[in-house]
Amino acid sequence: MSQRVAKVESIVQQTVAGVIPEILEQEAAYVTVTRVDVSPDLRAATVWIGLLGDAAIQDRTWERLEGGAGRMQAALRGKFTMKFTPRLHLKKDTGGEYAAEIDRLLRGL
Repeated sequence: MSQRVAKVESIVQQTVAGVIPEILEQEAAYVTVTRVDVSPDLRAATVWIGLLGDAAIQDRTWERLEGGAGRMQAALRGKFTMKFTPRLHLKKDTGGEYAAEIDRLLRGL
């Protein structure tokens, strides 16, 4: 990975993480931006978001995050001097849920 791609990934992660509290505003699942993958041409960025909490709260939180994707995109526009701002694609990172399930199973042994 080039240094430029790594720098863009870092900026996207910090910016999106900074906008999330403004989007959620109320009761929500615990949210973290676990990683960002930017395409080599810097035109697209996949933002992996981890959610912890009960299923109903996670669903409401995810809906608000998807609805706030435009705000995340707008926050990025002022951060770059490049010709294009990476287009964001939000994905759920289920690694935390998987780890919690494994932990629960191991405790049951």
